[in-house]
Amino acid sequence: MMDPDALAEALGVTLTEHTGGEKGRYYGGRHISLRRGLGPVNRRCALAHELGHLISGHDPTAAGWIRTRQERQADEFAARLLISPIEYALAEQLHGPSLSAIAHELGVTVHLATTWQSLYERQSA
Repeated sequence: MMDPDALAEALGVTLTEHTGGEKGRYYGGRHISLRRGLGPVNRRCALAHELGHLISGHDPTAAGWIRTRQERQADEFAARLLISPIEYALAEQLHGPSLSAIAHELGVTVHLATTWQSLYERQSA
């Protein structure tokens, strides 16, 4: 598990804030904007997702199926960055199959916990 703020700093990312709209936006290069007022979990997950776009070299102007694929890849990057298999297993032991409780325990959104679960189900199949 890595801190997305530390990764952004190490990569020389320029972080800005915007009002309203999407939680995060990758503008290309090393520029990411996060929506002002996000809570800590949403901010952390949004930054990890946008870093996924940057590290994967995604085209921020892509549309259609390419954009859909890029969004999935950024979600998978964020899930891998923020959730370790050991931490997930421990959270699952504590909370059973409750995805919202697991996500809360891990400090991630339910969406990223679901993404992580799907990713590891595919890898183990």
